[in-house]
Amino acid sequence: MDRAMASRRILSLFNTLTRRVEPVHPLEQGVIRIYNCGPTVYNFAHIGNLRTFLFQDLLRRTFEASGYDVKFCMNITDVEDKIIRDSQAGLPADASNAERLVAMKALTDRYTAYFLEDLARIGIQPATYMPRATDYIGGMIAMVEQLIAKGHAYAREGSVYYRIGSLPHYGDLAHLDREGMQVGVSVDVDEYEKDSAQDFVLWKAAKPGEPYWESPWGPGRPGWHIECSVMGIDVLGERMDIHTGGVDLIFPHHTNEIAQSEGCLGHTWVNHWCHGEFLMVEGQKMSKSLGNFFTLRDLIDKGIDPLSFRYAIQSNHYRKVLNFSFDGLKAADASLARIRAFRRRMTGTGEVAGRGDWKEAVDPMARLQMARERFWEAMADDLNTPEALASLFTLVTDLNAQDDRVALTVEERQAVSAFLDETNAIFGGWAAEEETLPAEIEALLAQRQEARATKQWAESDRLRDVLKSLGFLVEDRKDGTMSARRA
Repeated sequence: MDRAMASRRILSLFNTLTRRVEPVHPLEQGVIRIYNCGPTVYNFAHIGNLRTFLFQDLLRRTFEASGYDVKFCMNITDVEDKIIRDSQAGLPADASNAERLVAMKALTDRYTAYFLEDLARIGIQPATYMPRATDYIGGMIAMVEQLIAKGHAYAREGSVYYRIGSLPHYGDLAHLDREGMQVGVSVDVDEYEKDSAQDFVLWKAAKPGEPYWESPWGPGRPGWHIECSVMGIDVLGERMDIHTGGVDLIFPHHTNEIAQSEGCLGHTWVNHWCHGEFLMVEGQKMSKSLGNFFTLRDLIDKGIDPLSFRYAIQSNHYRKVLNFSFDGLKAADASLARIRAFRRRMTGTGEVAGRGDWKEAVDPMARLQMARERFWEAMADDLNTPEALASLFTLVTDLNAQDDRVALTVEERQAVSAFLDETNAIFGGWAAEEETLPAEIEALLAQRQEARATKQWAESDRLRDVLKSLGFLVEDRKDGTMSARRA
C-alpha cells in the first residue's frame, strides 16, 4: 500500500437509498466524484438554499482534507418553469424565439452572478465543474430518444413522458408505495406532491409565449429532471460516488433522475445518496408572508458576518432540522472569536505565558493528539460536526489553562497551529491572520532574502538580529521564502 493510500481516511455517510450509515469506497482509488444539484437561477438564493450548499461544501472539504482528489460538479439550472415565467414577463406576444431565449439568458446570467457572489462571501469553494443546462439540450434530446427506444418513454402531443411502470425499482430512493403509483397517468409540472407518483415529463411541448428548442417531437424544452441526468453523466461519467441535495429533492427530482439515468445506462448510477435537512427560522417555516424569509444579503444588511452564518450552519448536523435564529448567530460569532483568539495566542512565542498559579500540567502534544483523533472520529462518522467542534473547544480550554501556568514551547504552538490549519481547511472560519508589516520591516526582509539568495550568510544573520531587535521574528520556510511576525 502506498503512502498516499495509507493516509486517506475512510469516511462513512448516511445513504438515503439504504437508510444506513455506510463507508464510502470510491470507484477510483483516491478520487471522489460528487454531483450536487445546483440552484435554479431565477431569484436570490435564500438561507435555506445556502444551508444545503454549505453542507455540500463541508462534505467536499472533508474528503479533500482526508486525502482525496474530489471532482465536484454543481450544475446551474437555467431553464425551468419559474425561469420561463419570470424571464418572459413583459415581452410582447409577437416576440421571436431568439428574443425569448435572450431574455431568459439575461435573467439567469444575472442571478447566477449573484449566486456565485453569495458562495464566495460564505467561503464555499468554486465547483470543479459548473455546467449550465442550456448547454446540454442536444444531450437531453439524445437521452430521451434512448429512453423511448428502450421502452421507458413515450411521446404524446409533442411532449415525451417517462413510463414509471417500466422500471422495477422506481421509487426506491423515496421508499414510495408502488401499489399507489398512478402508472400511465402523465404529469407536465416539474414539482408535485409525494402521493402523485405519475409518468413524468422528459420533454415539454412549447406553449405560446415560451422559448423553445427544436426536437424530433416538435418545438419544446427539457423537463427539469432530465437536465441533471445528462449533465451528471457527461461531466462525471456513467458511475459516480456521491449525489447530494436537500431532502426536498428526494422526490420527485432525485427519484426521477435515477429512473432516467439507470433506465438509459442499465446499471447503478450513484453509489451514495446524501441529503441535507431543512432550515426553520425561529421555529417556523421560512415564508415571505411571515416576514422571516432571508437571503444572505438581508443578513449582511443586518450587520451579520457571513462567516458567522457559515459557522452557525455547519456547527449543526446536516441531517438535523436546523432552527435558525439571530441569537444563534450571536453564539456562532462568539465561538469563532474564541477560536481565533486561541489561534493568535498560539502564534506567539510564549514570553508572556506561564505566569499563573501552578496546577498539575498536561502534556500539550498528547492532548493535541487526543483532540485530533476525536475530531476525525467525529467527522468520519457521517460528518458529526457538533462532536468534532466539541473536541476542538476542549483543546482550546485545556491548552489556554496550561499556557496560563506553564508556557507552551514554540514547537508545541506550531503543532497546535498546524491542527488549526487542518480544521480550518474544513470549516473555513479561523484562517491564519496575515499581518500587514511596516514598510521598513518589508524592506529589511527583502534585503535578507537577497543576502540568502547570494549566500551572504553573515549578512543574513545580522539582518535577522536587526529584525528581532525591532520586535519581529523571522521564519525561514523550506521553499526558500521567509516571513516575519511580531514577537
